[in-house]
Amino acid sequence: MWIQGLQHLIDTHALKQQRHVINETNWILKQFYMADKDGSGTLSKDECRQLLKDSFNANISEDLFDIYFEEANQNGEGSLTSDEFLKFFHLLTRRKDLYKIMQQYVKKDDNQSMDTIYMDVDELLYFLQNVQNQKIIVYKLKEFKMDYSIQSIVTRKRVEDLINEFETNNDFKEKGQLSLNGFRNLLLSDDFSIMKPWCYRLIYQDMTRPLSHYYINTSHNTYLFNTQVYGDSNPEAYNRVLRAGCRAVEIDCYDGNDGRPIVKHGYTLVKPCLFETIIRLIEPILFKTSPYPVILDIENHCSIEQQHEMARVLREVFGDRLISEFLLANNSSVLPSPEDLKYKVLLRVIDHDLSKLFVYLQNVPYCEYECAKQYYSYFHSANISEKVFNRIVQSNPMSLIQQTTTNSLRMYPDGLRQDSSNPNPINAWNCGVQMVALNYETDDSIMSLLYGKFIDNGGCGYILKPEYLTDIDKTKFNPFNYLIKLLSLPENINECPQHLTIKIISGQFLSQSNVLTNNIPNLSVTVSTHGIPCDQQPQKTKIIENNGFDPIWNETFQFDIDFPKMCLVCFDVNNYNKNTKKDRFAYFCLPMTTIQTGYRHIHLRAKNNNPTYSTLFIHVAIENK
Repeated sequence: MWIQGLQHLIDTHALKQQRHVINETNWILKQFYMADKDGSGTLSKDECRQLLKDSFNANISEDLFDIYFEEANQNGEGSLTSDEFLKFFHLLTRRKDLYKIMQQYVKKDDNQSMDTIYMDVDELLYFLQNVQNQKIIVYKLKEFKMDYSIQSIVTRKRVEDLINEFETNNDFKEKGQLSLNGFRNLLLSDDFSIMKPWCYRLIYQDMTRPLSHYYINTSHNTYLFNTQVYGDSNPEAYNRVLRAGCRAVEIDCYDGNDGRPIVKHGYTLVKPCLFETIIRLIEPILFKTSPYPVILDIENHCSIEQQHEMARVLREVFGDRLISEFLLANNSSVLPSPEDLKYKVLLRVIDHDLSKLFVYLQNVPYCEYECAKQYYSYFHSANISEKVFNRIVQSNPMSLIQQTTTNSLRMYPDGLRQDSSNPNPINAWNCGVQMVALNYETDDSIMSLLYGKFIDNGGCGYILKPEYLTDIDKTKFNPFNYLIKLLSLPENINECPQHLTIKIISGQFLSQSNVLTNNIPNLSVTVSTHGIPCDQQPQKTKIIENNGFDPIWNETFQFDIDFPKMCLVCFDVNNYNKNTKKDRFAYFCLPMTTIQTGYRHIHLRAKNNNPTYSTLFIHVAIENK
């Protein structure tokens, strides 16, 4: 009950966003009382300015600070009470960038200030339809099941509902008007952020195709929390990755004392834990984030006797959820689909007695296509090291790509990565490799690519590959044929090349929570595209110095993307200072096909993909080439 209570608090906190915090009086007052060092119940100018630096990374000009301070300081005593500080905070958080946008789409009136400007129903409807091209999810009951459709916002009634939901000023709300603050709240909400809401909320892709047609969210040496050579084999690591959407985890098993198998990293200082402890810990959370199958990749170093014990534990804990025989309804020449395997556990195992529990994913060495075609069946699953993969794509990539249409392959990091660093998964995904195993314990830019890849399709951990990677016999697709852009793509490649324009407008509440310095940051944004080689490109804004509260960039970048279905778009906010040339401050990554056009906020992530209150505000335009 204690653990469930803590998890509830964590989940509730994770749902809070910047718009909730800005409007939450208790949170604002908490900052006030923390800054009131002498306990006077008021903040002097110096205390107020220090609060802006410490809590909000804001170093605003003296003139602007004085204007806001004097406007809020109604008693004229040179210090702010808690009520006056609330007014000061709301003056400070008014969005000038949004005010300029509203001015473009409301009736011209020179007297409309940031306090008085508003959109009526018709103006907001026009903005959502013509500027945002906004789509929404509409749920309906169909044949006793909840169904949904994706629709444009076309009715005044829907716009009236939005005003009632996001407008906090009753005077505006009663008149059917959306103020500047209401406009900010609306654009900060999930449905109106950069990502199409159905892409992260719903499992919308076809889940009835063979397992080999899907990318699978995969972890390497899942039991580790630190590096590859020291620390503990920690059962909690499995809880972490499964809750993050991982569907394929790794367990390295060795003989333990008293006939009980253990999990450890062989020939290192990593301390072991019991195999049974891990299995019993993960059982309640296997399907918390996704109904689709969990794959246990067991690296088996156990004696026959302890393999029997492992099999007993697996059968006892998982029961009929453990796939131990072929599905009767399945086509015997192809792998079953994620839909066929809902709420099931699959074992991926090198040999020995555990093979009696193996059905669909037998771990085998990699061999060239002609050899695999002769000696391997659809249920064989080759394990490829990073080093071997790089050699293959240099010499004969088509041999590997052809195998991924029928078999599920796994690539894992090189053994020399003792620091748990990660290989770039992009080339492996480009070649159709389904399981690219990454070290979840490492918070690096590579992991943000994994989070971006698998945020799609409701975060279920399975992403359907493009048709040109599932029908290689027809398309002959080789990503390395597209090192540079072509005038046109072959007719058998089902893609729609696009021109992507991104304007980085501003940032909000870019906090110091994940860096090691107390200095106000000097921030720059890098926008990068990752996919087929011809589509890979980074672009960077100028550096805004001494402002993590509301930096303004207003810089526009252009990208030509030939393969949108394979393209990830990453936004990295970096801090530049004298001691560390560049610190990654926060980030967000998503598939290009999930991006909403128009004016959008990006809700940034920090260490281990944790949500933050920080946002970027951008404008996106996408045109077919």
